[in-house]
Amino acid sequence: MQFLPVFKKEFRAYFTSPIYYIVAVVFLALTGYFFVNSIVSYSNMGIQLSGSGRDLSGFNPTSMIMKPMFNTMGTIFILLVPLMTMRLVADEWKSRTMELLMTSPVSLSSIIFAKYLSSVVVYSMIVLSTVYMPFVIDYYSSVAWPQIISGYLGVILLGAAMLSAGLFCSTLTDKQIIAAVLSIGILVIFWFIGGVLGAASQEVSRIMRGLSLFEHFNALTDGLLDLRDVVYLLSFTSVALFLSHRILDIGRWKG
Repeated sequence: MQFLPVFKKEFRAYFTSPIYYIVAVVFLALTGYFFVNSIVSYSNMGIQLSGSGRDLSGFNPTSMIMKPMFNTMGTIFILLVPLMTMRLVADEWKSRTMELLMTSPVSLSSIIFAKYLSSVVVYSMIVLSTVYMPFVIDYYSSVAWPQIISGYLGVILLGAAMLSAGLFCSTLTDKQIIAAVLSIGILVIFWFIGGVLGAASQEVSRIMRGLSLFEHFNALTDGLLDLRDVVYLLSFTSVALFLSHRILDIGRWKG
């Protein structure tokens, strides 16, 4: 397994730099705040609607608390994922260690996979630290666990796609800040692309929605485990990793 030494190095690097701790603390603080706020809002709304006679079939903790929480996680990571990926290759270019890596016995594919996998593992650790949320809700009420599982799968797959885009941007420059800004730009475009063309034709709008990360992610948080959504997120990831490989390959021959 050629990628293992590089993976271990990258994985350790997250915990020896402040980036991991900043990302984790900011993410957990924001999601914790929104979680408590959502519970309070849900409780107050439940009291108000209890005697209204309205149809409350869609008024449940999973739809009213956890689904918005998943969407909040995705939105927060648009800004945090670039911080996790900006140094992956840019730092190697700046310190001129990328040439050593590319001339080592480790293949270019293994280098890219190791760097990418380390970021996915760290990202997943941060995301899964929020699993206390559905358990807390289930203790006092009940949740639809299939939708919870589908939602977390959506967050992980969305993160995998975002991280691949961040890795690609990191291959383009030796400046971490530029890599982070490029990543944010790409992620924002693919997050909102499905909702900014209201005046366009229906066919164009449909195509844009099909390219939107949010549209496919949102379907998973609804508990709709459609293979098309999974395939799109995995395809987005594969394309970004392929482009990263091509950029590094071109840089190797230029070097």
